[in-house]
Amino acid sequence: MLKLSVSLLLVATSVCLTGVLSTPAVAPSVLTEDAPKGRVVGGDLASVGQFPYSVGLITHSTSIFTGRCAGSLVSANYVLTAASCVQSATSAFAYIGGLRIDDQSEPGRERLLIERFTLHSSFVDGGEDFDVALGQLPRSVAFNDRIRPIRLPNRRQVQATFVGQQGTVFGWGRFGSGISNSAELRFGRAEIISNLACRINLPTNTIVDAHMCTDGALTSPCAGDNGAPLTIMDADGITTQVGVFSFNSVLGCESGRAAVYTRLSAYLDWIGQNSDVIIRDNY
Repeated sequence: MLKLSVSLLLVATSVCLTGVLSTPAVAPSVLTEDAPKGRVVGGDLASVGQFPYSVGLITHSTSIFTGRCAGSLVSANYVLTAASCVQSATSAFAYIGGLRIDDQSEPGRERLLIERFTLHSSFVDGGEDFDVALGQLPRSVAFNDRIRPIRLPNRRQVQATFVGQQGTVFGWGRFGSGISNSAELRFGRAEIISNLACRINLPTNTIVDAHMCTDGALTSPCAGDNGAPLTIMDADGITTQVGVFSFNSVLGCESGRAAVYTRLSAYLDWIGQNSDVIIRDNY
């Protein structure tokens, strides 16, 4: 699941942020973060209410394949995730407010069938750019100590790199390459690095302005964590999501290489246009 590292790379590239690709509607039915202790290998177990915006996604396609990834609750009606997580999904369930994704009897959590996914129209299967998607819930969820949306960057932060800040990422993915997924929510922390450092660290990948990276020397998200939010403690002391986990090095999540995220500040207009999330102008 988690083995995190930060690297940000600022390569100039033009990004079209207005594209939309919607999947058909699916028939209904079928902030304070604690730092992990010491070196994180596989991530630390999250506690109840630690990440009230956490969303586990179980996806189904036309085949018998069932996928698992992560997302974040960004409003009472929408989940934010990676397009690579849901591109082949014909249906998906969102598990909100829980720690054990496979525990149907866990108290206090919501299990909702996603009504519709909206993928960025420029995302292509197997691509590394425009890896962002929104899932519309069938009804509004009620907020409480275990369920609460995460804040997104404001427009003043469009040019912010967040380099040097500690990022937190969580998910239900694998503990490492070739290891099974985690049954419980785990989290880790890593430093956000520059896109230049990320490009040097990942020479076979194209890191663009709309990416951001974390250093993978200590901990990193892994397979099954796609769509997981990367959060920071913002200047005003409020936890803010700045990225969506997209991909690791071809060498795997235990290679010590950087992990790459979709930089949300590049997609604020797209998110605002395709959801009910209100994008703030300032803090």
